[in-house]
Amino acid sequence: MLYKETFILLIVLCAILIFWLRDAKKVSINLQTDNGKGYNYFRFNYLIIYFLVMAGDWLQGPYIYAIYKSYGFELSEIAILFVTGFLSSGIFGTIIGSAADKFGRKKFCLLFTLLYSSACFIILSSNFYILLIGRILGGISTSLLFSVFEAWMVSEHFSRGFSSSSLSNTFSKATFGNGLVAIFSGLFANWLVERHGISSPFLAAIGFFIMAAMVIILTWKENYGSDSKNTNTFQNLLQALNVIKNDSRVLAIGAVQSLYEASMYIFVFLWAPLLESQHDVSNESNLPFGMIFASFMVAIMIGSLLYGHLSGPMNISLPDIANGTFFIASISLILPLFIENEFSLFIFFTIFEVTCGLYFPLIGTLRAKAISEDIRATVGNLFRVPLNLIVAFILVHYIYSIILYIYIITDILFVYQNSYTNNLSIFKRFQIFLF
Repeated sequence: MLYKETFILLIVLCAILIFWLRDAKKVSINLQTDNGKGYNYFRFNYLIIYFLVMAGDWLQGPYIYAIYKSYGFELSEIAILFVTGFLSSGIFGTIIGSAADKFGRKKFCLLFTLLYSSACFIILSSNFYILLIGRILGGISTSLLFSVFEAWMVSEHFSRGFSSSSLSNTFSKATFGNGLVAIFSGLFANWLVERHGISSPFLAAIGFFIMAAMVIILTWKENYGSDSKNTNTFQNLLQALNVIKNDSRVLAIGAVQSLYEASMYIFVFLWAPLLESQHDVSNESNLPFGMIFASFMVAIMIGSLLYGHLSGPMNISLPDIANGTFFIASISLILPLFIENEFSLFIFFTIFEVTCGLYFPLIGTLRAKAISEDIRATVGNLFRVPLNLIVAFILVHYIYSIILYIYIITDILFVYQNSYTNNLSIFKRFQIFLF
């Protein structure tokens, strides 16, 4: 099968895009001004920390299931551990986000490094109940990872007077770099396991979290939600819920985030078994999962490059980029339902990963524009509640194909709804489905 050739082709395409687009990004940011120099330093500082914490996260991913299995747990017990993590993220995430807005995002970024390091250390135990505690800490850490760092960066970005157009540039580079970090982390984790055992990636992850904490302590200043210091956590939560209810833009972004990322997580569970189901059993060689994963990461990098060009030099509106992204994502997941060819499935899955590269900087920019400063982390974590509940439901019931089809349809429905519309009918249907 042509996996190696496709991987090489994707790398070449990514390199061509970098070369072709290198001069086209002058529109977004004026790099000759002092303000531009300050922005470059700010962006570099944030990205260094973001890549360090993402490296720690990626190092664990390939071996969480494997280390649980090495302890002799049954599949049902491993499923309970995973479900515990998702439920923990959904339950505690809302409280954590509100507390971060009130007590300070920098403090909670440091709390993330402590909690996730603790979770990595706990996974070295083979006791099921101790591992459950680790999954709870891991779930809380995941909520912090995908909300508090962004909330700190966006707040600091605007407080320093940088433009909203340069914010898109930061999100685009973060997504592009995250693809590189994922590839590096996968290779590094594999090297560690071969030489030091299956627990070594988790210990290495602690090292990355410690480095991130040191840089945060030395270079970041604290920021808060503008009114959060004068309100309690419960009031913050009520304010965030009221904003989601009454602001159609925020509701739209929340619905899209929950549904698209649920589709993405379902895809993560599905792509390997689906490819295996079409793999030629007469072929003695196994699927090259490492090569396939690396191809997906390069596809994400390509998507981030395209987003930077579309939102910058081409000046295409964010709703238009969103509609195109979700339409392509829907098609790339619908067609595999009717295709029984291994390589064709791989191509459509790769296209879906390109849309992921478009999605992450897109949704980050939309959140920054629509969500007010004082409740940014709180709202961001509320968006993750239905996502985590959906994924937990799937893990418990093993009904992947039905759920996947449902979310494909919801993604298609979104194509016909502008992200900033005042007509909430489609989002009311989303709410009915979610709750």
